[in-house]
Amino acid sequence: MQDFSQLHAIFDRTRGYINRFMSIIQPIVDAAQDEHTRLYYHHILEEEEQRLGRLEQLVPHLEELAANQKSDQLSDRELSRLLSDINLERFGLHNFREHLELSLYEFRDEETRLDLDGMREKTHADYLLVKDIMSRLSERFSDVYHADLTDHDEGHDVHQVDHLKASAGVASVTSHPAAPASVPGKKGLTVGSLKGLH
Repeated sequence: MQDFSQLHAIFDRTRGYINRFMSIIQPIVDAAQDEHTRLYYHHILEEEEQRLGRLEQLVPHLEELAANQKSDQLSDRELSRLLSDINLERFGLHNFREHLELSLYEFRDEETRLDLDGMREKTHADYLLVKDIMSRLSERFSDVYHADLTDHDEGHDVHQVDHLKASAGVASVTSHPAAPASVPGKKGLTVGSLKGLH
């Protein structure tokens, strides 16, 4: 139950981070002067929007499991699906961390950069914790689920570049007005939308 409580807290926090991130990035899409910039950030927003949709279902489910201690009542199929969903969001945390990292090249104003970097650091820690939890759960339920716990960070050190001090590659955008927390628009098929295909 402690694992599910931790997972609930992590993914609930991530929901808030995604909404904050989307409100920071949407103005870049709206004010893009070239199609490359618009498509680049639109793709990132679309992936995070689809991930947010998945989290809107997963977070309440984890909360209910943790609060009512119902994990023992799950069928093997339900448990396998739940663990698969959690593992997908582990990968989603890795992607989100990279999206935050990429966006740090876009901003010069210190307040936004500190906000993005803070989310990036916490998301990286959450990714590592979810990886550890998934390892324990996979071992515990090995007769039901076998997770692919590939380390997506191999060869990548989150501390390798100090994004708050780096100036090379930073775009000329210096500040953006706040945008609404939600991003309306069409949903397309992206790496983040593959949940329904397994």
